[in-house]
Amino acid sequence: MDANIQTNDWLANEMKPRISYFGQFGILIGLVGVGIVLATLIQVVFLLSMGCTLNDILSANENKMMAVMAKPENFVKATILQTLNTLILMAIPAFVLARIITKNAFEYLEFNIKINYKQILLTIAIAVSAIVLSLSLTELNKYLPYPHTWRMKAEKMEETYLQSVLIFANIKTIADFLLSILMIAILPAIFEELLFRATLQKILINWIKNPHIAILIASILFSLVHISIYGFLARMLLGMVLGYLFYYGKSIWLNILMHFINNALGVTSIYLTMKNGGDAKSNMNETLPIWVLPFALIITIILLLYYKKISEKKQLNNVVI
Repeated sequence: MDANIQTNDWLANEMKPRISYFGQFGILIGLVGVGIVLATLIQVVFLLSMGCTLNDILSANENKMMAVMAKPENFVKATILQTLNTLILMAIPAFVLARIITKNAFEYLEFNIKINYKQILLTIAIAVSAIVLSLSLTELNKYLPYPHTWRMKAEKMEETYLQSVLIFANIKTIADFLLSILMIAILPAIFEELLFRATLQKILINWIKNPHIAILIASILFSLVHISIYGFLARMLLGMVLGYLFYYGKSIWLNILMHFINNALGVTSIYLTMKNGGDAKSNMNETLPIWVLPFALIITIILLLYYKKISEKKQLNNVVI
């Protein structure tokens, strides 16, 4: 099935949208902007309640704020804050936009599409292959010729990002492990896929009329949001894999599954490392050799093409295989 047929499928429910795709994009950006303001205000309130000073907040003293959030007595508040922030910034804008566009927001967000066991198995295989690919890309990213000033900023941004993740990755017990699965694997898988694939990517595909460019743009934005220079290429590629997974499969559930597997394996690796006396930060910095990259890329592409074939067959037959 070619790109034109796929694009027409996306437009089937709204050949003449009540709001132009440019307008939909503008509304989504506006909703995210409102979310940023609300999330910032909520963060200020929570940080003050955790013992952070107003001066540290106004001066954007990230080290101080991260240190305060990382205190054991502030763990519950930090968890609630993280949940509220991702909910307000990603999930709510997606649902509000979907409700503005259509009366059935869940249908627009592709929650109601049936999936089959072949798609599920392929999604799991693609997730594992993409993880291997991303780890080798992360290693490659380290050797890119950044200017010295860029590299210094990149290292600082990377340290801040790692600190924010480590707040929820201090896993010592089964209870800690389950909570980390919730905070790092389940919630991001749901919230991020709703924003970047179910809404942003769908709008871009309908607007640009070129799914490949639309998926690339959405993936770049997806990677930029994580504020990790050294992980930029890896997350952009993961975003593209997730993008094609959603474009061909037309089910947010499959995307949530792959995103969850990617994050959950990372959490599990950290848990096992710490259980054996290792360091979580070192675990998060692990990569794979660059020579693995071409093999992982070929395997991922083959799996995606087979997934595309299976998904198209299911859509044509409109039955569970």
